[in-house]
Amino acid sequence: MIDFHIFDIILFFLPFIIIGIILFLSFKKTKSTTEYFQAEGNLHWFVAGTAMVATTFAADTPLAVTEIIRSQGIVGNWVWWYMAIGGFVTVFFFAKLWKRSEAKTDLDLIRIRYSGKEANFLQGFKAISIGLILNVIVLGWVNLAMIKILPVFFPNYSIPILLSVILLFGLFYTSIAGLRGISYIDVFQFFLAWGGCILFAYFALDLNKIGGISNLFSKIPDSKLQFFPNFENSEMSFSHFLILITVLWWSSWYPGSEPGGGGYIAQRILATRNESSAVKSSLWFVVAHYFVRPWPWIIVALVSLVLYPNLSEEQSGQGFLMVLKEGMPHGMVGLLLSAFFAAYLSTLATHLNWGASYLVKDLWEPFVQKNKPDKYYIKISYLLQTVIAGLSFLLALYGMETVKGSWVFLLEASSGIGFVLIARWFFWKISARTEILAFILSPILYSISKYIFSFVFPYTILFTSLSAVVLLLVYSNIFPETDKSKLKQFYEKVQPPFFFWKSLYSVGEFFPKRNNFILRSFLGVFLGLAFVFLGLYLIQSFLSKEPSWFVCILFLSSGFGVLQILNTTTELPTAKVESNKMNTSAKNKF
Repeated sequence: MIDFHIFDIILFFLPFIIIGIILFLSFKKTKSTTEYFQAEGNLHWFVAGTAMVATTFAADTPLAVTEIIRSQGIVGNWVWWYMAIGGFVTVFFFAKLWKRSEAKTDLDLIRIRYSGKEANFLQGFKAISIGLILNVIVLGWVNLAMIKILPVFFPNYSIPILLSVILLFGLFYTSIAGLRGISYIDVFQFFLAWGGCILFAYFALDLNKIGGISNLFSKIPDSKLQFFPNFENSEMSFSHFLILITVLWWSSWYPGSEPGGGGYIAQRILATRNESSAVKSSLWFVVAHYFVRPWPWIIVALVSLVLYPNLSEEQSGQGFLMVLKEGMPHGMVGLLLSAFFAAYLSTLATHLNWGASYLVKDLWEPFVQKNKPDKYYIKISYLLQTVIAGLSFLLALYGMETVKGSWVFLLEASSGIGFVLIARWFFWKISARTEILAFILSPILYSISKYIFSFVFPYTILFTSLSAVVLLLVYSNIFPETDKSKLKQFYEKVQPPFFFWKSLYSVGEFFPKRNNFILRSFLGVFLGLAFVFLGLYLIQSFLSKEPSWFVCILFLSSGFGVLQILNTTTELPTAKVESNKMNTSAKNKF
């Protein structure tokens, strides 16, 4: 058992006192579901973006990164770094579209985009499949991480009881805070967790058995320190890497990295004040998630590899925490424990509120009990959040083995879904039936690839996603379409790129063609990726005392370019939609 000093106890309980103060100051007796689930669309971009980062900074994240590095080295992180591609695509292509949609939840886009009974079915189906089932799976592995963490600190206590106490605390403050209070608490929890990991990495390097960053790197095999895969002696083959950066980012549904935005990312985007705030919040999220946070985790994972080289695969994630036993200064144990609790609670709170928003706004209110006062629906959300929390608790205890295993399974099983989530914005023939088919096909195609053809990750994803694209496009061009008046209303409200919407309008009918600055958006994505990946590589080069000033210049230049594109796109006014009259020369810009 790790000994707790008085400083550890103080630094452990102090953050909870601060959380209580933030909860008290931000508390607003909620009278509407708009306030409870969307903060009345009035969140500052920095609060919204930081809340997104805090949610993805779950207690399981450092453990998953440690598992990866111990087995594959730094290069293995490309199994999640590739998601930055989808992140920047959301920033420059989708954030403004989400905000223009004025959807109440991201599933409410179904009501805005599609028509007919199939749209109602899809909205309810996704509310259950994502808001309940997939949400329980995600929270299950977050709880699993806590099951791995708690024995390191409290080996003589009942872990299920400890976890249930923490879970109930998170459930309590989530229920009374609403999205606004959760977001403010998330800001504090992010900086607590991030700062705690930075200090942990610093003191881990200062251990006598390590002797600083230079000695650490000298004790690690070169194959474990590779940043970019060389495809010869790397754990990652060229085809594997190619699938990650060309297919996986748009094909798989993954929380925090949904193709085209979505989930709690869309929830926070919709909660911002305007289009400019929507873009800025999503940009800050991507930069903080992929560039700002990873290196403290990487350093501690490498330290664990030196100190505990023979851990089994099941124990590898715990290597991150075992470093604490090597003689940290007083207070560090308490601070890191509170940091893990903060990371856990921020993820739990967001997933509970977000999942309840689906089940209440997209299932219960439109289909189960209509026309009830908002207070009724908020009480129902309390019940649903309790159910989600309880099921995820049971799943973690009895249904999961490793964090990484759950992560990879979700990527594979959902890899037929991503295409339609992107295409629905750009191609008018995508219908509610297309989305329904995508959810049905994805697990079926994945099962075929895995159990009939014996493909392994990521080739299961390649087969599933490409097969799904072909089948979904054929289906969309053969079977019934969405009502055209509904489609025109969506197009003129949301103003997506016009290329694949032209054929929706009859010859001679006014077509509100808008300049979406597509090339500028592509350039923003490219420069954003350069900024993040060059920045990550630059940190490693400085740590190894071999900095490349050329890379440094490229890094700074790409960052400057991103800011320039951000300023020019977010200051543009939204186009006013004109009536459908004959006016072939009309052209609106935003």
